[in-house]
Amino acid sequence: MITATEIIVGYPPRRAATKRAAASSTSVSLRFAPYPGKCSPEVDLPHADGATGIAGPLSFCFEDGECVMLRGRNGSGKTTLMKTLAGLLKPLSGSFETGGEAVLVPTRIPKVKGFAVEEFIRTGTLNGYGAFRKLDKEAERALEEAINMMDIGDLAAKDISKISDGEFQKACIATALTRKANVIMLDEPTAFLDVENRIMVLRTLQNLAHETRSTVIFSTHDIHDGSLYSDTVLAL
Repeated sequence: MITATEIIVGYPPRRAATKRAAASSTSVSLRFAPYPGKCSPEVDLPHADGATGIAGPLSFCFEDGECVMLRGRNGSGKTTLMKTLAGLLKPLSGSFETGGEAVLVPTRIPKVKGFAVEEFIRTGTLNGYGAFRKLDKEAERALEEAINMMDIGDLAAKDISKISDGEFQKACIATALTRKANVIMLDEPTAFLDVENRIMVLRTLQNLAHETRSTVIFSTHDIHDGSLYSDTVLAL
């Protein structure tokens, strides 16, 4: 389960100043809807304390096992919200609770030649343990379970540069599974995928949420396909 109460996400004063210096205008207004058809009051940006708010205040509650589609136009705050929920940014105000670890799967990871799929997943797992630690038996078991759940056992020994983008996205999701995260977030996981791989990844995400009881949140501009494979929508 993940809950948020009157959360506003954005950039702290120092980073906001850099953003404003690069922007062509000094103020922005936006509207967002926590749920379809329900818009909150407009938020004027930037904040008086020098921070720049992008989206909020936002309140929501998603149950364990829900697959959530996060949609919104470019610049609406989708990535910033997920970074905040993953603990990479602090909320400007409000509070949230993830009930456990929240993992944000990076986007546009390069498929570096020379890495086998299993090695790639193992490297991602080590990020949660420390670069100089070996995986214990429980982590090794979680690695094997993640590979099986993503149905990529036949790819484990293949070089990641030789597999399709859709298959590589499943390997990226497997790295999050090894962490036993309560909330798994993906920023536009279907971008640049063809139709077949796009549907495969979306179906995988929904099945993942239902089978593991993790809350899965993915952002997308593909509202039609996204809505077919999500249980609820968070619109910014």
